[in-house]
Amino acid sequence: MAGRERTGTDVRGHATTTASVAAASGRVLDRDLLSAGVYISVELSPLNVPDRATVVGAVRELIGMGASARAGRTFDGARWRYDPDTLDEQAERMVRALPAQYIGDEGLPRLREAVDPDLPFTVFLGEDRASLCIDHRLGDGFLGVMLTAGTLTGRPAPSVFGSTRDTDPLRAALATTFLRHPRRAIDVVRDRLGERNTTHAGGPTVSAERGSLDLVTGRMDPDTYRSVAAWSRGRVPPTLAMMFALSAALRQVGVPVMDEGSILVDLRRYLPSGRSTLANFVVGHPIAAGDGLDAAGARFSRDLHVGRPLAALTTGLLTRGWRRPAPAEVPAAAKAIVSDMGFLRALEPLPWSGEGVVRVSVDPAGRNGITALTAVLKRRLNISVSFDGSLYDRDTIAAACELLCRDPEGLLP
Repeated sequence: MAGRERTGTDVRGHATTTASVAAASGRVLDRDLLSAGVYISVELSPLNVPDRATVVGAVRELIGMGASARAGRTFDGARWRYDPDTLDEQAERMVRALPAQYIGDEGLPRLREAVDPDLPFTVFLGEDRASLCIDHRLGDGFLGVMLTAGTLTGRPAPSVFGSTRDTDPLRAALATTFLRHPRRAIDVVRDRLGERNTTHAGGPTVSAERGSLDLVTGRMDPDTYRSVAAWSRGRVPPTLAMMFALSAALRQVGVPVMDEGSILVDLRRYLPSGRSTLANFVVGHPIAAGDGLDAAGARFSRDLHVGRPLAALTTGLLTRGWRRPAPAEVPAAAKAIVSDMGFLRALEPLPWSGEGVVRVSVDPAGRNGITALTAVLKRRLNISVSFDGSLYDRDTIAAACELLCRDPEGLLP
């Protein structure tokens, strides 16, 4: 059910050498500021953990590649700074021992408590595992995977850090998607106008104020993963099938679920060939599930084709200054969200000491969001389900995750 492959090899350009870097500072992009206060925490196990000096050296190489590589930026509110004179000391600060209270499903969501708020990311080394905590203002899951590969594989830094252009990719994506294909813009506007009178059924609500972030994880065995991928092929996009399966699993264990879900779309798909970005370039795309899987699949495929997720991000950024405040209440029913990190081939060279397990913790969109983040490592689908532990019972969500991993096809219509 994986999508885009996270290899970092799709960006071309000339590498920046450490000797040529210069001090720089600037304002955090509005698109990056949408993720202010959010951290992406990743745990990898079991590992033959590299010694600290080796990891510090790898981190120093990454952050020495210049401000455009993003890895060495430090944060001060809505501004960032890159200072070559402090990189040695910064690299030392960015590698720490992994405290026992921050490991596993229950500990990983709290890893953010152990980071310095100015650092772009921090690497934590344990006895048989390593973790990274990444400030979401720095970038999204694509950057997270590249940082993990660059610090822990023992190989040279992925080429993307030395070749990417840190200019805002939005204009290039809009030009490639809509200026070259004007009909797509017309279709987006027509679809949006046709939905103006759409209303969502009311129901019980709860306070929108977040409680405590929690996490449960599971893995799908290779045969089950291949079978459900084959079931999806040619019918609906696999991430959509996973969203429907997650909704069904939650209902089976007694969790009320909204008819509207969401899928995280990587907008790099709309960039010109050969170009990528290390900045945040993803958006949650709503999925109306009430009409059934096939209808939702057809609509989602159309939305991707015409570029509706890209248009939605653009509109959101343009109207951010005069939008009404977020509601004080959200539906009590869960909103199923799926975010797919794809095939993690960039992480296969890590010094695994057994079958690799990837855990990822990230704040769901909204207090009632239940986010399943999926990633394929060595033919196994790893699933991390993040949720608000003050709203949903941990054992109940764990039962839904187990059902999702064990029998996804049985959950699908």
